[in-house]
Amino acid sequence: MNSTNLKIIACLTMLIDHLGAVFFPQYIYLRIIGRIAFPIFAFLIAEGYLHTHNVKKYLIRLFAFALISEIPYNLAFDGNIIDFGSGLNVFFTLFFGLLAVYVYDHYKKFGFLPVLLIGMIAYFLDTDYGILGVMVIFAFYAFKGDFYKQALSYILLTLVFLGILYLEYESINLQVYSPIALIPIYFYNGKKGFNIKYLFYVFYPGHLLILGLLRYIL
Repeated sequence: MNSTNLKIIACLTMLIDHLGAVFFPQYIYLRIIGRIAFPIFAFLIAEGYLHTHNVKKYLIRLFAFALISEIPYNLAFDGNIIDFGSGLNVFFTLFFGLLAVYVYDHYKKFGFLPVLLIGMIAYFLDTDYGILGVMVIFAFYAFKGDFYKQALSYILLTLVFLGILYLEYESINLQVYSPIALIPIYFYNGKKGFNIKYLFYVFYPGHLLILGLLRYIL
C-alpha cells in the first residue's frame, strides 16, 4: 500500500466521519469509521517530512490551507463563517506537528522541550486533536522505519488521552477505535504511488464547504 492509497483511505473515511457529524449524528458507526482518518494523515505528515525537498515550503503550504479551510470548517460544523468557540481545523494541527518535527530535528540541543511547547500551543489554540495530534505526528517520525514502535507509541498516546478525558468528563470518546488505522499503515510499502500531491489540500476545504452549504440549504 503506497502513500496514494493511504491518502485515499484517509480522505474517504474523513468524509464519512464528517457526513455523520453534520447530518447523521444518530449513526455512530459513521463516526467510528472516521477515526481511521487522522492517524493516517499524521503518519503521512511524518513520512512527508522525510521525503520532502523543501520543508519550509511544506510548512507554508500547510499553514496557507489551514487559513483557507477555517471558514468552510466553521460553516460545516457550526453554521457560521466565524466561530471562535469551535477551535481550529485539522490543518493547523498538521502544521504544528510538522513544525515540531522540524524544530526537533534542527535544534536537538533543546531535546523534547520544543515539541512539548508546540504541542501546548496547539492545545491552547484548540486545534483539532490538539496536543495529541502533535505528539502522534512526532511519534511517527521519531520511530520512523519501525512499525511496531510507531504502533505502540500511538496506542499509548491514545490511552493517555482517553485517560485524561475520562478523568475530566468521566467518559471515553470514539478515539478508542482509532488504532484500527494502524492496519493500513502496517501495509505501507514506502512508495509514493500516483502523484496526487494536492488531493487532500483541495479535498479538505472543498468537502467542508459543500457540507456547510448543504447544511445551510437544508
